[in-house]
Amino acid sequence: MNDRLWSEAVILEAPDRQLRVESTRDADICLRRYWPVQEGRAWEIAREACQRSLDGHASPDTARRAFIEAAREAGFDLRAWT
Repeated sequence: MNDRLWSEAVILEAPDRQLRVESTRDADICLRRYWPVQEGRAWEIAREACQRSLDGHASPDTARRAFIEAAREAGFDLRAWT
């Protein structure tokens, strides 16, 4: 299975947990299962970018950037080099 590893992890901080996302596969799972709201333009773009990356049609960096924007849209505190 191709996880499409990222060059650097994205760390999401919420009041009750911290999530370390290290790959496109991690991001896709996070967006589907652990996201506070499953709507919003950045969330939709991130889901699509993750799927395209996992299918080999987009780079992991594209998925990572989209994931960061979705995290900002959802109001997460995050630590990441953008």
